[in-house]
Amino acid sequence: MESSAPRLIRVMILEDQGMIRTFFERWLATLPAYILVASVRSGEEALALVESARADVVLVDYQLPGMDGLEFVRAARQIRPQLRALVVSSLVDVLVLARIREAAVEGYVEKDATPEQLAEALDAVANGQSYFSSAFRETLKQEGAKAESVGKILSRREQQVLRLLLERNSNREIADKMGLSARTIEFHRANLMTKLDAKNYTELVTAAALRGWTV
Repeated sequence: MESSAPRLIRVMILEDQGMIRTFFERWLATLPAYILVASVRSGEEALALVESARADVVLVDYQLPGMDGLEFVRAARQIRPQLRALVVSSLVDVLVLARIREAAVEGYVEKDATPEQLAEALDAVANGQSYFSSAFRETLKQEGAKAESVGKILSRREQQVLRLLLERNSNREIADKMGLSARTIEFHRANLMTKLDAKNYTELVTAAALRGWTV
C-alpha cells in the first residue's frame, strides 16, 4: 500500500505592493512543500478569507493600507489561533522592531533578503520554530540595554506620532501624513510629553533616546 503524499503547508500572502506580491507568489510556487491559498493587498481583505483559506502561515508586510500587519495577525488569530506569521518588511527603526518583537509573531525578515534566506525563514516558521534576521536581532541587542517595552508605554498612534516627531516633522506635516487633524496630533503630542516627562521638543528627543527609541 502506497503512503499518502505529505500535506502541503498552506500559505497566505498579505502585501500591498503588487510587484512584491507577484514576486512572492512566483517564488512560493518554486517551493514544493507549500501551496498558496490566498494573496491579497490589505488586512481587511485577508481577514475576510482567514476562515475559508485555512492558512498555516501568513507572509505579511508590516505597513499596509488600513490595519497594519500586526493588527491583522492579532485579529486573524481570533478566528484561527494556530496561524503562524512571518513579517517581511523594509523598516528598520527600533520603535517598529520593538513592536514586532512584542507582537508574538514567529518571524521577521527584511525585504532585501535573498530568496534562500526567505525560504529559510519560512521553513522555520512553518515548522514550529522562530526566525528573526540577524539585522533584527542586532538592532534590538544594541538597544537592549536601554530600550523599554514601547508597547506598554505608548499607544500605536503615539508611537507613530513620536516617530514622525523624531524625524522633525511639524504637527501639520504629521497630520497630513497620518490623515488626522492637527488638533488630534496636538493631543497625541501632549500625551507623549506627559508620559515621557518632557517639557519641550528637546526633552522629548532626549527622553526617547534614553529609552533607545530612535529613528
